[in-house]
Amino acid sequence: MNKHKGFTLIELLIVIVVMGILASMMMLSSSESVSTARANNIISSLRNFSMAAMAFYTDKMDEFGKNPGYLSNNSTELTKQVKLRMHNEGNIPDEEKYEVVNNKEETEDNKTFYTLWVGYDLSEENSRVREKLEARANSAKLCESDSISTPPARGSNSYPEYTKDKKCVWILIRSNRR
Repeated sequence: MNKHKGFTLIELLIVIVVMGILASMMMLSSSESVSTARANNIISSLRNFSMAAMAFYTDKMDEFGKNPGYLSNNSTELTKQVKLRMHNEGNIPDEEKYEVVNNKEETEDNKTFYTLWVGYDLSEENSRVREKLEARANSAKLCESDSISTPPARGSNSYPEYTKDKKCVWILIRSNRR
C-alpha cells in the first residue's frame, strides 16, 4: 500500500476546469453590471446637466424672455455656461461628450418654438450600454438623434421613439411649445 501525498494530474485538471467555468460566469455577470452602471452614470450626468441648464435659464431669464433663441446658434458657449453652474464641475466622466443646445423648431403653420436640450455622444459606447439606455428610455424620458449638435425634433408635441440605433441620447430640459 503506497500512499502518495499530493494530487494526481486528473484531479488538478478537474479543479482548473471548474475554476475556469466559475471565472467565466463571473466575467459575464460583471460585464453586465458594468454596462448597467455606465448607462446609469450617463443618465445621472444628463440630469445633472439638466439642473444646471435650468439654473442658467433662471439666471438669464430676461435674455431668454427678450429673445427665446438666446444662444441658439452657439451651443459651445451655452454648454460652457451650463458647466459653470454645475456643482460637480470637473468630476463628470467624458465631460466633452455632453452638449447643451437651444434648438429652434418651426411648425407647418410657421410658428417658431425653442427647446432646450442636453445630449450625450454615444459613438464610443458598446451595444450593452445602448440596450440598458433603451430599457430606461421611457422612465428617464430619453430621446435620440444622429448628431450631438442636432437634438431630435419633437414633432407634434411628443417624444420620438427610442430605437438605440442613433449616435446621441438627449433629455429635453425646457420648451416653449405647449
